[in-house]
Amino acid sequence: MTHDPVCLVTGASGHVGGALVPALLGAGHRVRVLTRDADRLAGRPWLDDVEVVVGDAADADLVARACAGVDVVHWLVHALDTGPGFAAADRATARVVARAARGAGVRRLVYLGGPRPADEALSAHLLSREEVGALLLESGVPTVVLRAAMVVGPGSASFEMLRHVTERLPVLPAPGWVDTRVQPVALRDVVTALVGCATLPAEVHGAFALAGPDVMTYAELVQRYAAVAGLGRRRFLRVPDAGPALAAWGVAALTPVSRELARSLVESLPNTVVAADDEVWSVLDAPPRLGFEDAVRAALAGQTSS
Repeated sequence: MTHDPVCLVTGASGHVGGALVPALLGAGHRVRVLTRDADRLAGRPWLDDVEVVVGDAADADLVARACAGVDVVHWLVHALDTGPGFAAADRATARVVARAARGAGVRRLVYLGGPRPADEALSAHLLSREEVGALLLESGVPTVVLRAAMVVGPGSASFEMLRHVTERLPVLPAPGWVDTRVQPVALRDVVTALVGCATLPAEVHGAFALAGPDVMTYAELVQRYAAVAGLGRRRFLRVPDAGPALAAWGVAALTPVSRELARSLVESLPNTVVAADDEVWSVLDAPPRLGFEDAVRAALAGQTSS
């Protein structure tokens, strides 16, 4: 290319997109953002440095215009918090962006998806993320799907669930899934990977695990968060597994996460989310990943990219 790369970022008002935009600008990229509500970008320090396209990601004509002249599309949108129809909505928007990117000559798609546990039935949330990733990989555009588990950073729904529940409950109910293993990843490292994917050669095409260096159970996750936050050791009370609707009601009452989004995330908690050997770090020139405790310290300090 003879010009500065142009990146289209969807979901720029979210916690990942909001951290990705300044990182892309800092790497020398030009940035266009697609948002349903321009007011949600008000006050962002980078707003004057980007081009803003306002509209719905399901609008094929709008997305086609947004992709025109773009080199890389970072697809960060999902409909998890919209209720039972979220999977169909996400499939529809994935088809829209796949057609638009191919038609516009976009040279790379980058999708932040969810983990793919081996030999396990997937929750509706993880199945939807897998479906979207597959649709984008079949788009005819070189694509990287990043399979991330819990993102440790301010605004991440999974992290906010952990944060608020651990801080408010010295004794936590412990259904069977507290023994499920998880491999969280720092928001800083997610942003690093997303930026790095923008300049990968065209032959890099596929799905890659995006994970931090530490594997633990959800029970250990709570205790390690509590230690960093200075809360003292938490206790667990073994209880039968509650239905996702009841658990989501409790999460919504204790955290800023909506009931619809909480239900989708709670349904995924029994799934093992530990990275396989095909980690994206094998194809990226990236700094050492943050360990869980350092990721939590950065999140509590409100840091996203340092």
